[in-house]
Amino acid sequence: MSIKALAGQTIYYGLSNIASKLLSYFLTPFYLGILAPAAIGEMNNVYAYIPFLNIVLTYGMETAFFRFAKKENQQHILSSATISLLVSTISISILLLFLRGPVIHSYAGELAGISDHPSFYTYIVMIMAFDALTAIPFAQLRLEGRPMRYAAIRIAGIAINVGLNVFFLYVCPKLYAAGHHWVPDIQVSTALQADNSGALGYVYLSNVIGSGATLLLFLPQILRIEWKFNAGLWKQMVQYALPLIIVGMAGMVNETFDRAWFLPRFLPGSDMEGKKVIIGLYSANYKLAILITMFIQAFRLGAEPYFFKQAEGENPQRTYARIMKLFVVLLCFMFLFVSLYLNVWKIFLRKPFYYQGMRIVPVLLLANMFLGIYYNLTIWFKLTDRTRTGAVITIITAVLAFLLNWWWIPVMGYYGAALATMVCYFIQMAICYVWGQKHYPVPYHLPRIITYISLAVATWYIFHLLNTHLLSPGDVYALKASNLLVATLLFAAYGWFILKMEKKEFRRLPVVGKFIK
Repeated sequence: MSIKALAGQTIYYGLSNIASKLLSYFLTPFYLGILAPAAIGEMNNVYAYIPFLNIVLTYGMETAFFRFAKKENQQHILSSATISLLVSTISISILLLFLRGPVIHSYAGELAGISDHPSFYTYIVMIMAFDALTAIPFAQLRLEGRPMRYAAIRIAGIAINVGLNVFFLYVCPKLYAAGHHWVPDIQVSTALQADNSGALGYVYLSNVIGSGATLLLFLPQILRIEWKFNAGLWKQMVQYALPLIIVGMAGMVNETFDRAWFLPRFLPGSDMEGKKVIIGLYSANYKLAILITMFIQAFRLGAEPYFFKQAEGENPQRTYARIMKLFVVLLCFMFLFVSLYLNVWKIFLRKPFYYQGMRIVPVLLLANMFLGIYYNLTIWFKLTDRTRTGAVITIITAVLAFLLNWWWIPVMGYYGAALATMVCYFIQMAICYVWGQKHYPVPYHLPRIITYISLAVATWYIFHLLNTHLLSPGDVYALKASNLLVATLLFAAYGWFILKMEKKEFRRLPVVGKFIK
């Protein structure tokens, strides 16, 4: 597979990911407009735990599938992985349902708002189970290079989820108020202090139906699997994949525990409702970093099977280095596109209450940039079967995340959580690079990568200073023509510099190269 093929697949995955994320992202201003900040905090707390627990349910089988699947044994690997996930998912889901009582009455259950709504817990378990069961079917489509079908199924599931959210939270209250009592009486309110946590059950129910529909769409593909279990291959896959559980779980400590655990634990005071409001404020602004995360996810979907196939060719390290440089350039442009135009992006927050948290957005954008580079670097321990090394790296950064959040949140509040996330991702990236160069040297264009990232940050900082002291001294997020003009000039200047530095590289790219003289 060539870089052109990788770019094509990343675009397909990117379009599907962007379309699905935009459909999902549509729900953010929708929720912010009809739910109180405390309810937003409860919901984001739940959705911070779900990916963490999904790592346990899938236990690295996707990556193991890519690592071991070859033309001669792909069906054996596929059937063994599918049977393994089917048995483990059903078993763990039953166990979680038996533990419902202790979980919903715990501190985490109270913070997530499920202590008064036990049915929410059942929905959450079902969401995780359905998502786990679709992991291998999605991975099969990626391995076989079928991004169109991947995109269709992904978007269909999310469209159902979004449509049901709109029906339950917007249409049903209007129908009920008009006298149509055949629909449920769902209490929603735009008031900041409103108690509309009961409406969250319909958010989770919509997700259950959307995830269930996704699994149903995969049913014909699943039924075509040869239901044979190869214990020997499965044992090799599990030995390879088990350290990835630690990698994923420790990584989620950095990625989601700022909302699920660090903020509620380390924020001063004992006012539970107040902490939920702050988590809602933090989570709403966290969503503005979505452009970078969308691209990173799209790139990972296309790159992971590509990297494993590329490793079988001659001198794949040069290809990896080239991909990394182009990857960083795109990340830098996305960082500036969001951070320079925060005055425009704020419209997604709906309520002025959330504007106060926008200062964390550039920090989180930079954090996600470091995370994306780290994901690119991790290929060295996946190719060399040193997945335990990945576990060690993420454990180190998870411990650091705990210490930094414990130190900074009581002092700086939610800004401390954002800053800790950025520092942890930077250190994780640096450790992975240094360690990887010892075991699987790749000639990354380090001076240029550092220059591009540093210049992007400097460009944003210059704009921030101009905006604060000259353009909008009273309201740095005011939407003015002068702000947009200066932001556009700085963005264009950065683009001109990159074009001068990478003109030869851009000429080699498909499609884009035709326009570079």
